[in-house]
Amino acid sequence: MQAIAPFCILKFTLRTISLGTLLLAGASAKQAPFFDPSMPVYGSPVKLADGQVLARSLLLKAGKGEWVIYDPELLRPAYWFASEDGKDPLTLETMAQASWYEPTKKGGVKYPLPAATGVVLAPALPGIGGEASLLTTDPRPTYPPDLGRGGLQESGRTFSGYRVAEDSGVLSSDDHGVKVQEWYEADRSSGGARLFRHLVVVPGEVRYFLVAGGAYTLKGTQEAKGGSDNLTILSNHPGLKLEQSGNLLVARLEASKNERRVSLCYTTAGGAVKPTPATPVVKAAKWNRTTETIIGNADQSGPGWAIDRVALPSKNPWERRVRPADIAFLGNDRAAVVTFEGDVWMVDISGKSCKWRRIAAGLCEPMSIAQVNGVLQVFTRNGVIRLRDDNGDGEIDSYENFCSLMVQTSSARGYPLDMKVNAAGETFFAIGGIVTSEKSINNEASTVPHSGAVTKISVDGKKLEILGKHAREPFFDVDPATGRIAMSDQQGNYIPASGIFPVMPGSYYGYGDKKDDGLTPPVAWIPHEDDTSSSSPLWIRKSSFTEWEGAVMDLSYGTGRLFLVRPAEGWPVKEGAVMPLQIETGLPLLHMRVHPGDGSLWMAGFRIYDSKVQDTEGIGRLRRTNVPLATAVDAKLVKDGVVLRYSGEVDPATVTPANVQAKEWQYKRSASYGSPRLNRDGKTGSDPVATGGVFLSKDGKGVFIHIPGLKPTMQMELVTGFGLKGARPVSGTVYLTVSAPHAADWNALGFAPPKLDATVAAVHERAASGPASADAGKELATRYGCIACHSVDGATVGHSGPTWKGLPGSKRTFKDGTSATADDAYLRESILDPAKKIVKGYELGMGSYAGVLSDGEIDSLILYIKSLK
Repeated sequence: MQAIAPFCILKFTLRTISLGTLLLAGASAKQAPFFDPSMPVYGSPVKLADGQVLARSLLLKAGKGEWVIYDPELLRPAYWFASEDGKDPLTLETMAQASWYEPTKKGGVKYPLPAATGVVLAPALPGIGGEASLLTTDPRPTYPPDLGRGGLQESGRTFSGYRVAEDSGVLSSDDHGVKVQEWYEADRSSGGARLFRHLVVVPGEVRYFLVAGGAYTLKGTQEAKGGSDNLTILSNHPGLKLEQSGNLLVARLEASKNERRVSLCYTTAGGAVKPTPATPVVKAAKWNRTTETIIGNADQSGPGWAIDRVALPSKNPWERRVRPADIAFLGNDRAAVVTFEGDVWMVDISGKSCKWRRIAAGLCEPMSIAQVNGVLQVFTRNGVIRLRDDNGDGEIDSYENFCSLMVQTSSARGYPLDMKVNAAGETFFAIGGIVTSEKSINNEASTVPHSGAVTKISVDGKKLEILGKHAREPFFDVDPATGRIAMSDQQGNYIPASGIFPVMPGSYYGYGDKKDDGLTPPVAWIPHEDDTSSSSPLWIRKSSFTEWEGAVMDLSYGTGRLFLVRPAEGWPVKEGAVMPLQIETGLPLLHMRVHPGDGSLWMAGFRIYDSKVQDTEGIGRLRRTNVPLATAVDAKLVKDGVVLRYSGEVDPATVTPANVQAKEWQYKRSASYGSPRLNRDGKTGSDPVATGGVFLSKDGKGVFIHIPGLKPTMQMELVTGFGLKGARPVSGTVYLTVSAPHAADWNALGFAPPKLDATVAAVHERAASGPASADAGKELATRYGCIACHSVDGATVGHSGPTWKGLPGSKRTFKDGTSATADDAYLRESILDPAKKIVKGYELGMGSYAGVLSDGEIDSLILYIKSLK
């Protein structure tokens, strides 16, 4: 097998797509079925008619409208059914599937079901073994109440992957070195239904295959009849003998020094079995057309930066929605983009436009992609899959199961969130920790060891090491320079605010656990009005933003904003600084990557869950321009205060004590969603912080802010009004998490030792806001992201909270069966204590704004809500 062949630009190219089309990418395009008929293999969790739940399964095309559900964990065919040709064969329940036709429609907690009643094949037991007894017991550990169990690797039986061969998927497995290939074909053309299961087994000892469950009557060694579906099952070779073993029907494949090619036929029609056909050949290219889109020029910009938007191929020959989750560069001119619907696109980015070609499909809810020595690998619900182009035509033929040792939870929210690869070839991954049953979100600690964990895979894919565990929604990055791992987690139950956390062996984050003992503290907290939902952070290395080198970039899915995080010296650390960069990307951010050539930062993301950004998906390129950045590029805590650094010289006239305001607050960790702001005595609110003198560095690019008696605090906010020379002053904010800062080394920091006088320290108040108004409330709702969860036009799809339109004065019915009128008191209570009364049909997904908003600001919000009649 070989790596992906060089990208080839073919002559067929669709017309360029406008940037306007990007903004609604796919919304106006015709939508083919989610399960594209040009791809014969799809990964999906599924629930079968007999109640079996497969956290991992493969949906295999076996003919026109014919499907087999294969269990790659137990190595057995589980179900056979027929669906209406051209229609989706499974009900669209998972997040990627449910949102296929309506981009912001959320998936629920139910499992996909086959679209039609079918035939249960092999029961939930191992499908292959060297002895019949090895098929009678499931050796895998259990994690009740979760139904996820993992595969048979510990017993020496593994799923190796599959290859696409014309309209078939050829599966590969390995039982202690005995390699097996199998594929399926079915028809209903002779008055009954027939399913052919073809097996190719390398020379070796006897092997047993699980065929079906139930009582069967044997007619010789090559025919059996019975079972709950009254099937006839036939073998086409004397070396493949049917046997009844308890309540199981198994097939014994005799030992041979030659390759063994045999078939089984499951039929309701009777009749002879077809001869074993030749193994399907490697497919010819199916998607060998390209789609060209434009790259915008400075669609958004600010001091020192510009964002170019990359139009998506929303109008493409396969009518695929393109919701980019991640990007992997394969050189300066090529990138691979993975989409949430399971496609991979190769993109030529060598010119002023992009040329897209679809190269892979059928992956189950992938959200990350990486390359290892030129070979792409994708993290899916079915594990880490490596993509290989066997025949060099630019499309993926083999989907290699590099590692599926991680146990995939059956929880609908158990997304394969993130994956990174270090220079040594080790892979790291994270699965979401939120637990669901078929009824609701439980907000309990998962019993599955890899849910909510950051885990390392060895270079050969055969060993796992859990590093940090019990996070809520962990995204992370591995620093290519130091190997340090920084993880973001999202505000929610047990997580009082979003933050950046260090990951070390033994790290514990406590999601679902009411105890506070042994928790790994964050580098820094980020207030939820700035970042409601963090996504994959990025260690900044070798980018064109040289001033940011060595920092962690926090990406906000919830607000589309960027935050520069500077951990304190050492690792792990318990303090650091967060600098909002005042860059509104307009994208529902999930991943950012550094371009290996020009150092620009490429961003990708899509929106289903609540986000204040309007775009449903997009890719952007953030590049450095030739003026200084307006915001601070570094912040260091020292024993007596904070040192800020800028990319240009600061105007000395703006460096005054009056241009600094500071306050601090604490968070409370609890089972509730997020935390209010609390002052030091535990009451709602924040504490003012007195600041003293401010001092300019020798080179004019640094400012030291004296904070006498600096104490440990979970969150401190510094608002400054400094300006750079030749530019107007810009209000900047820095958030700090303070633990035990070291004494300042003034020479290393570039300052003459300042003369510190605590007696001049004072609290500098911000100017008071104006009177309450509906207009002010609208501005607050936009700034704080309220409109991400609550529509103002009556819409419910794409919003996790009730609409605000027509809310005042309406009757509200709550989950506990009580009801109330939505008067001013109710609205105020819902803002300050949203967990107290949850409207029926909704889950708690909102943090408290107690201590965040002033009484006047709450009055303005209420006036705005009341204006939405």
